[in-house]
Amino acid sequence: MNKLQSDKEWLGRIIPSTGREKKNNIPLKSSPSTEKAAPQKKGGGLQDIAGMSELKQLITESFINVLRNKECAEKFAIKPPSMLLYGPSGVGKTFFAEKVAEEIGIHFMKVVPDDLACQYIHGTQAKIGELFKEAEQKAPTLLFFDEFDCMVPQRSANDDNYQNGEVNEFLCMLNNASSKGIYVIAATNHPERIDKAVLRTGRIDELIYVGMPDKTSRESLFKMSLSKLPCSKEINFAQLADMTKGFNCSDIGYIVQIASRRMFNASIQQSRKACLPITQEILVDTIKQRTPSVSSKDLRDFERIQSELSPRQKGSQPRSIGFHERKDFKHPKGNWIHGGGNRRLRLLVPV
Repeated sequence: MNKLQSDKEWLGRIIPSTGREKKNNIPLKSSPSTEKAAPQKKGGGLQDIAGMSELKQLITESFINVLRNKECAEKFAIKPPSMLLYGPSGVGKTFFAEKVAEEIGIHFMKVVPDDLACQYIHGTQAKIGELFKEAEQKAPTLLFFDEFDCMVPQRSANDDNYQNGEVNEFLCMLNNASSKGIYVIAATNHPERIDKAVLRTGRIDELIYVGMPDKTSRESLFKMSLSKLPCSKEINFAQLADMTKGFNCSDIGYIVQIASRRMFNASIQQSRKACLPITQEILVDTIKQRTPSVSSKDLRDFERIQSELSPRQKGSQPRSIGFHERKDFKHPKGNWIHGGGNRRLRLLVPV
């Protein structure tokens, strides 16, 4: 390299580019992480969810309808609310958020605590900012935070400054995120551990308790889980639902998985190698060998937490949300849904 070439390189480093490129220069392509791709709907959306009728109605009225009718929503100054889904594990909070993104066809970004972990001081704080920047670049984006309590724990005077800084960064990023096309849904099993400032309206607008599935929803869960499997036409779904009171979605899904595995092994041991159908007897026997993963004590604790978190409206009665079926509303694509409202709700789990 001669002196003239080295001088040009040195000048190029210290003098900002004018933006004028030579015609024979090939422009750089933007990286895949920053390119905006048109969101495309995949999967069945809300139709893939058994039960959760009132939650479907709430999300349809306050979230999906708003994004599908932006021009009208702007005239009414309406934006989709941010939401915290809380309740026992295994009731479908994460699955629900994924299906909401599918239903409306927007980008979905799932974030767990490990995604933000950093060994350097203030490193997590920087990652939070980068995360929201990426979500804005891919907007409209449904930004889903799982185990949210681990990301925004309650602050105290004894906490290290950098930990407070991480919560403060979240507070800053959550403020009016929807105006940037970032729609936040968070989920937790421990809402009482979340810093109270995070739960204020404008950051997290709706606090929604998702309880255990009721009988109708348990029937729907069994029907949906068995629909694509070889099974007998004589399945008594009402009996299965009666036997699984207190079981959550994950419990029921695993019961079907165990029954399916048993019939698979029975099928391959036959000489003719035909697939034997899953029977009522096998399902009943499997249920008898299982116990609910969420204890009654845990449920009582959630009811107590729910009464503390959910605001009380003068003259109103407690309302349930999550796994309920009513037939006074119908989703445009065939789901029975009801209830809801664009406000915070006091919600109680069905007993």
